[in-house]
Amino acid sequence: MDKGAAIGLDIGGGSTKLGLVAADGELLKAARVVLPEGADFAAIVALYRQAIAALAPGAVALPIGIAYPGHVDRARGVGLNSNVPVLDEQPLVAALSAAALLNDADAAAVAEAQLHDTNRILMVTLGTGIGVSMVVGGRALETAGGTLGDSGHLNLDPSGRHVCRQGCTGCLESVASGEALARDASVIAQSGGSAALSAVLAAEGRVTTADACRAALAGDPGALRLVTAMADWLGMAVASWRASFQPDLILFGGGLSVLGQEFIDLIRDRADARSLPFLRASRLTLARLGNDAGMIGAGLAALTART
Repeated sequence: MDKGAAIGLDIGGGSTKLGLVAADGELLKAARVVLPEGADFAAIVALYRQAIAALAPGAVALPIGIAYPGHVDRARGVGLNSNVPVLDEQPLVAALSAAALLNDADAAAVAEAQLHDTNRILMVTLGTGIGVSMVVGGRALETAGGTLGDSGHLNLDPSGRHVCRQGCTGCLESVASGEALARDASVIAQSGGSAALSAVLAAEGRVTTADACRAALAGDPGALRLVTAMADWLGMAVASWRASFQPDLILFGGGLSVLGQEFIDLIRDRADARSLPFLRASRLTLARLGNDAGMIGAGLAALTART
């Protein structure tokens, strides 16, 4: 096994991606662990260990970096306030002998920053939840908790119709995350507002975020309305992030990036309509590393921690 490689774990709300990452950031091999419903901390750690061992011969001896979907307390080696509550406040670093623990959006942003000749980059990860990171000069800006505040929980919806997984009423994550899309897709599937999603519900008994994305990409009118509504909310958020951080470049990654550049262009149009003229120069585009950015960033962080 190449001593210049590391293991990167990118923990998400329903699954964790694991990657074998080379020192130059190349993703050599990847796997995915689905987190079983009701699994406790010990069971999840056992699954992680098995998956790491299966990645490649000797992988268990490599440094491990963990991208966590919430706050991080590096002194104690634990994550906090995430969308995977069973892992919060648990000794994840000690259990995996990890070399690095960082927020998932920060991990993705640092990995992406190596690919762009731009000084100020805002990274938005759209997955089960919404993560936001700001990189300046190749380094992630942090407030308390090893994150850029809680920028994925900007409070935007005055109706307070929805509450996110972490209990915030009317925040961005409650209306524009993968979990929010699955919720709203299930509603229109049950009401007959989407022929494609109603068919999925009848066949599978439930509708997932991936189902909604596939339906939207296939042109289903109901699913497209949901995606357009998400773009409205995200456009409002981008206008606020522009005013707060003035990034040169805004990148979008995470599972919902499968919706493509057309979705990002919808967000940009709505953000431009709400932004000061001189702030509209910041570009919005898909992350080059796509949904692999968190894994790669976590692996690189582990290698940096060991040098």
